[in-house]
Amino acid sequence: MSTEEWQRILREDPEQAELRISDLREDPEGLRALAHALLQDSDPELRAWACRILGEARDVESLSSLLRALEDPEPEVRAAAAWALGIRPVREQQEAVISALRRRLEDQPWVAWVAAEALARYGEAALEALIDGLRHPHPQVRVLAARALARIASPRSIPALAAALEDPSLLVRHFAEAGLDRLSGTSWIWLT
Repeated sequence: MSTEEWQRILREDPEQAELRISDLREDPEGLRALAHALLQDSDPELRAWACRILGEARDVESLSSLLRALEDPEPEVRAAAAWALGIRPVREQQEAVISALRRRLEDQPWVAWVAAEALARYGEAALEALIDGLRHPHPQVRVLAARALARIASPRSIPALAAALEDPSLLVRHFAEAGLDRLSGTSWIWLT
């Protein structure tokens, strides 16, 4: 199918597009070629679809393209790239991926949320970036970092989550408490 046919299906029939993308898994070369053509399109919706398609590929070239898409001027594309990077965490360039996703925590709220979800999927590998996020001056970053750390529930995050119980943001404190609850299997009692 030509790029023009793909563009039409992606714009007009997303359900059909999803089915056809599944078929592309059998043709990694075609998958990458289509995604790279769409990444050059002026339409941010098609660039976002390109990220979705690249999420099916697990090669270094596709990973590099997704990292570049995290810097796209359109938030829809950045969110799609973050989602694709988190759908199946990879070991290749893991530090670069985590660092790039960490920077997106400062993005528009919905892009930042998707980036935090992706970071949580990297688990222990993302702990340092998320613990660092708990010290960020912007409350959005601290909230998302605390939420992701609560989802990971690593014993290594206990000191940072305990310190976050004193954060000025109610949501940071909530997610820190939730993470500690999850780790301990008990509920924390607020002492004042």
